[in-house]
Amino acid sequence: MARAPPIQPRLRANIGGYSAETARYWIGSSARWGAFAGVAALFLLSQVPIIKQSVLQKTPVIGGYWKVEEAKK
Repeated sequence: MARAPPIQPRLRANIGGYSAETARYWIGSSARWGAFAGVAALFLLSQVPIIKQSVLQKTPVIGGYWKVEEAKK
């Protein structure tokens, strides 16, 4: 009688039920949605003075668009 080979379990590392393959799929999608949300939030808040001065005016290429010269008295 031929013996059946022993069953070897395949060990897959996972955290919270998510494997590396699943995480790779969701990380790319989450990064795109996060970038879109960040850009949308910046443009929606572009009229707030602190956002305009600390973030938008310091943007390398398009920062001059948000610079406002104060009127001299």
